[in-house]
Amino acid sequence: MGSPTEIAFETARELLDFVSPLDPAWSQGHYIFRGQPSDEYKLTPSICRRRIGSFAYGSPHRMFSNSSSGQVTFELDVLKKFLDGCDRSGLVVPGYSEQIKGRLLNEPSSFLNAHRRPWPQPDLYEILAAAQHYEVPTRLLDWTERSYVACYFAASSANFELDSMNAKIAIWALSTEHSKHWKTVEIIRTPGGTSRNQAAQSGLFTTHKVDMHSLGLNDIYQPEALEEVEEVYSIAQGGRPLVKMTLPISEAPELLNLCSKLGVDASTLFPGYHGVAKMVRDWANVSVGVRPSRALMDEYNQDSYDNDPDFH
Repeated sequence: MGSPTEIAFETARELLDFVSPLDPAWSQGHYIFRGQPSDEYKLTPSICRRRIGSFAYGSPHRMFSNSSSGQVTFELDVLKKFLDGCDRSGLVVPGYSEQIKGRLLNEPSSFLNAHRRPWPQPDLYEILAAAQHYEVPTRLLDWTERSYVACYFAASSANFELDSMNAKIAIWALSTEHSKHWKTVEIIRTPGGTSRNQAAQSGLFTTHKVDMHSLGLNDIYQPEALEEVEEVYSIAQGGRPLVKMTLPISEAPELLNLCSKLGVDASTLFPGYHGVAKMVRDWANVSVGVRPSRALMDEYNQDSYDNDPDFH
């Protein structure tokens, strides 16, 4: 089984120098990038996560349906709920047509098994992208064609109140050179008009397809993680098809500062007032800096107490 190439960096500047778009190594493999606030997180789409605190954790949808077909049915229900709300609010959703609305109302199962096509079907890609844009959990995983954008998202989404002094952020790089031969993972590039943010971020997506016709009677759903999909490594036949770069969270404020100097911050990635407001919040977070959480301070104080003979 293949595994990601892992590279640890100690400083923000070292990381930015390594992922520089001026390095031809990144263009040779047609890499796309993703930033995550913790190096312990897998490349699992939000709606596929089942740990405590995940979306709808503890609901009957999650508790009593452990099959892959149950998971996919739940994903379709979430999408239908999103579209129903948009209809009530008079909102236009890219890709949402009268035909798709009719299928959702009268034959929703057609999205699960029509013509032996896997889930999700291409008819829904633009709709899924719009839902993802507004933070509705979907099977899509956000990526960007710009490495510095991924660095920004990793640093800005990190928790600066540390529960561990060893905490790290992660930037992933995925080679799409052989993606046309993949059967399970799909690269999705929706039109820039789907979302202004997506266009500003040079955004695109991956999705992990589910072949409903290949599921056994005793199928048990297992959350999908892209780094565990063997075809990503086997078809590449060498090289670095997936790279995981890590950086101590203590360097996250400096990474945000350097990204801003390169023109990558919330005001440019989220066009509009909300982006400017987020830029101000990022600035305030950087000003305060990385600090230990209350739990870590209590643990430190308890250790100091236990090891000080004057207190015994």
